[in-house]
Amino acid sequence: MEKAIYDQIVVPVMNILTGHVTKHLGYVIYSSKHVTNMKKQLKDLKDATNDVKDKRLKNKMLNNPRIPCWVNEVETFMNEVETFVNEFESMSSKEYGCFHIKMRHRVGKKACEYSETIGNFIKENDNFKKWSNDPKPTGRDDSEPATSIPSSDRLMFTSRAEQFNKALKWLQQDNNKSQVIALCGMGGVGKTTMMELLKTEAKNQKMFDYFVPVDIGNAPDMYSIQNDIAICLVGEDLAQKTKSERADDLCKKFKNLEVEKQRILVTLDNVWPGKIKLSEIGLTSPLPNGLKLLLTSRDSDICRQIAVRAHLVAEVVEVEALKENEAYNLFFDITKVFEEDDRYAIGCKIVEKCGGLPLAIYIIGTTLYSKEKCDWNNALRRLKNNNLLPDVDEVINISYEHIQHEEDKEVFLLCGLFPEDSIIRIEDLTCYAWGLNLFKGAYTLGDARDSTKACVRNLIDAHLLISHDGCVKMHALVHAFVLRVISESDRAWIINHGDVTQLAAKEEMMRESCKRISLTCMGMSEFPQDFKYPNLSLLQLMNGDFSLKFPEDFYENMKNLQVIAYYEMKSPLMISRSPHCSTNLKSLCLYKCKLMFDISFVGDLVNLEVLRFAQCQIRRLPSAIGKLAKLKLLELTESLVVLDHVANAMRRRRRHIDYRVGLHINYRVGLHIDNGVFENLKNLEELYMNVGSHYPIWLTDSNFEELSMIS
Repeated sequence: MEKAIYDQIVVPVMNILTGHVTKHLGYVIYSSKHVTNMKKQLKDLKDATNDVKDKRLKNKMLNNPRIPCWVNEVETFMNEVETFVNEFESMSSKEYGCFHIKMRHRVGKKACEYSETIGNFIKENDNFKKWSNDPKPTGRDDSEPATSIPSSDRLMFTSRAEQFNKALKWLQQDNNKSQVIALCGMGGVGKTTMMELLKTEAKNQKMFDYFVPVDIGNAPDMYSIQNDIAICLVGEDLAQKTKSERADDLCKKFKNLEVEKQRILVTLDNVWPGKIKLSEIGLTSPLPNGLKLLLTSRDSDICRQIAVRAHLVAEVVEVEALKENEAYNLFFDITKVFEEDDRYAIGCKIVEKCGGLPLAIYIIGTTLYSKEKCDWNNALRRLKNNNLLPDVDEVINISYEHIQHEEDKEVFLLCGLFPEDSIIRIEDLTCYAWGLNLFKGAYTLGDARDSTKACVRNLIDAHLLISHDGCVKMHALVHAFVLRVISESDRAWIINHGDVTQLAAKEEMMRESCKRISLTCMGMSEFPQDFKYPNLSLLQLMNGDFSLKFPEDFYENMKNLQVIAYYEMKSPLMISRSPHCSTNLKSLCLYKCKLMFDISFVGDLVNLEVLRFAQCQIRRLPSAIGKLAKLKLLELTESLVVLDHVANAMRRRRRHIDYRVGLHINYRVGLHIDNGVFENLKNLEELYMNVGSHYPIWLTDSNFEELSMIS
């Protein structure tokens, strides 16, 4: 019995104690060796981290959403370890001698713990997908393509079903004919995910005999792409050395498959303007019969151009952001947070800031998984302050870098002047661009408007702007990106549509350099007395109360001001108080402003070319407006209109005038227009006076003669 107790209880306990004591003695005896080994492992971890960061930068894409989290965790950990190493190396022999057992034990134990953590990080890095120095080359049809969201999360959202089925229908029809199908949308919206789902469905339905995946990316390696296409088609590498010889060989292989009546699906993922020609991958115009191209791109126009070169019309499917409930479901499915959790309400606000963009939701969700409430609050604060996570910012930055024309970029940044979720009118952008002289060679407002529309169309095609009932909107994350670009670039702009109490600090730093200011004035009682910006070219103020007070010399130090735009300012300051402002101002745009006072001062703005009063409830348009000899556009839309003496004239004689080019007039009672307003406006190109429908235009002879001269 004693032997049984000894064998079953005493021996195991002694083994445990012996092992425990041995381990702790090892911390003391081999502490320096443990530190040396840890430092070697730390160097390996640094190399691995630099390699990952370097290849992510070159790839310009994210293959695994865990990677940015891994990088952040590793960098934080390495800072902690380096602090430990510095403390160890700074110890004197007295502090770390043979007889300082406690200190040697602490150092040895800590070094072993760090070594174990380093090993875990390196092991996790080994489990990531293998990186290449350039975007991942294409491979055989069973290769794993790059995607914005890992395969385990490739769920089909209800809102995507219509888009998916439309693309699938085009893949299914006319299998013996060639076709180009394009999945387009902003970065991170899930185009690649939908492409993979379509490819899987096509394989399941055996719609094609060959599947040729091609990942273009921002810096395509044409040698690798050509070689992998050949492997997909005939199972062997290309022997030729030059790019043109290899393209010719691929062309022959495609032609041979056409003769054999083989059906081929070529998927071109992540297509950018100027990065690839179909001829480089062996595709001629017209495309071989039975071959279909399935593209993904952030730029709809490049997809149409590819189709035109192939003598086809692209079938474009717009992949849009997730619906609100789908975005919530995705985020909380990732974070495993439920309604009873005190982080749930914070999460709802975070999702709202993501604007239905799956990649942003995934990255932020995985970052916050298992994190504390304070971390969630910090993430929300960053989003509110337009401080995006690096990988979300990079997705948008790639699109921004690919804006090809400087005019497009300027219009894009102009849209950033407006508050988040604003509906931006094309006419507002046109008048801003005209006043700032952004379009070289635009000699009329019609030219400027056409240029603005062209820029907006390019930005919509690039999915940096969203079309909205003849106007445009900007995705919340894109808007945050614009504000970040403006704050970090050499563009000295002040944009504040939130906490106006932060205005003073930023003002002081940008006093001399500031070029454009856009402020929401709600909650402001007065402007600072030293609100002075000598190089300011554009001032946009919004939502000011009646109580808002301006300094008497408000415009005195704004001699370069070219554009003023007031939106819903209850009592905007008279502009003519500054002679400098009067000399240089080209565009004055007032929208829903209360102008229940004499506006004759506007006649002193001698170089004014655009004057817009929209829904401003003006009682009288004075004859002083006739002094604006350079005026090209006069807008009085939704003002209540009655020409002076028109009531008497209507009793004497009635005359109806038709609409003329550039002249749009309706009738409603309210605004009195002095005779002589139009007489000297020799350069007027456009006149808008919109007051309702079902009313004819009745004018006196003198009014009619003035309008006849300018029409």
